[in-house]
Amino acid sequence: MKKFLCLTLVVALCFLTGGMLFAGSEEEEQLIVYHWWTAGGEKEAIDAVFAIYNELYPNIEIIENPVAGGGGGVMRGQIKTMVMAGESPDTFQLTYGSGMLASFAEVLEPIDEIWEGIPFPELIKKMGTVNGHKVSIPLNMMRCNCLWYNKKLVDKLGVNLSMRNFDEFYAECEKIKRAGYIPYSVGAGSGQQFWWALTVEQIIAGAPHGGPAYVDKMYTGKANPATDPAIREALEFLKVMMENGYVNTDYSALTWDQASDLLMTDEAVFYQMGDWAKGHFTSAGWKPKVDFDYMTSPGTKGVFTLNLDGFSLCKGAPHKDAVMKWLKLVSSVEAETAFCPIKGATPPRLDAPTDMYDAISQDILKAFRDPSTNIVQCCFAGPPEAWLDVYGGVISKFVESLDVDQGVKDFADGYKKVFGN
Repeated sequence: MKKFLCLTLVVALCFLTGGMLFAGSEEEEQLIVYHWWTAGGEKEAIDAVFAIYNELYPNIEIIENPVAGGGGGVMRGQIKTMVMAGESPDTFQLTYGSGMLASFAEVLEPIDEIWEGIPFPELIKKMGTVNGHKVSIPLNMMRCNCLWYNKKLVDKLGVNLSMRNFDEFYAECEKIKRAGYIPYSVGAGSGQQFWWALTVEQIIAGAPHGGPAYVDKMYTGKANPATDPAIREALEFLKVMMENGYVNTDYSALTWDQASDLLMTDEAVFYQMGDWAKGHFTSAGWKPKVDFDYMTSPGTKGVFTLNLDGFSLCKGAPHKDAVMKWLKLVSSVEAETAFCPIKGATPPRLDAPTDMYDAISQDILKAFRDPSTNIVQCCFAGPPEAWLDVYGGVISKFVESLDVDQGVKDFADGYKKVFGN
């Protein structure tokens, strides 16, 4: 941790003397920032970027407003309320993608000038464009179809990791359960029901009639969940997992990070989550490839469900000059290099150095840049914001009843709520 903070400060001084960022202001200013990075790993990561900003602009006071709740479920509603009430922050974290950013278009200002010359991949450029304008700057890039596992327990139990489909995954879960461990850890409590939406996304991406093309179709309002077999297949997967006791019984009481802790306490073997979980593991002292590792979710080999986090210029921002300085920093190699290794993420910029990343992040970055990889926006990016709330509720209801027919109906009804068709 100290190494990264020192690195960021050294980089910042070089960056300042090189004149690559805006010059610091002589007058006292503020930067009001909202974000939801409060868990281990992610908090240290954003603090490292704040440290660079403080070094570059010592006269600008950062008014930080962290709002607990992974994925921003609590914070997103607060931001819209504040803007409509004429109490806009300067900038705020928002998951980055076509549907999510379009859902916030009314409270975002264009920032096209900051984007000029930045070597982001074309897909990422497209994801940040709403109504012909760039409205967000990504800081980090993450893979969501990661199935994390406790390496010690996998080795001890002889778990076969070459699972190609749901049936093979069930067989390994049964082996784990019989040995007295939780096969599949889930945390969807404390207002975080939306994690079910992420879980179901990975199941659909690996379902026999699913896959990345279907996920994209689903997130753009072109699917028909009432009759599409991938939806039934996903719910049947969840039914098997719940009925056979492969999921921890306290899933509705745990947050995402508490569910990941079950791996570190040797209670659970597998955990479905994006690679921000890696930052949580390493922050607690776990070593990649030694204490833990990951595989792609069952059936998703060659698939990459993509998530990014970005910052935007809020309409009515009280300190616009300070925000533009912040966004310019966020867009830089220096900010990505300070943030991503600690967070467990990878850098969006194609010119960012990669030698400081661990073996897992290197593998994830290689997969993203491989032209043969099927990349699709995840549930935090592709669909409208309403998707997370609607499907958090739909799946929460389903796992209590395990009625597949009713679950398909509820899924289809929820789809109409989100897309109106």
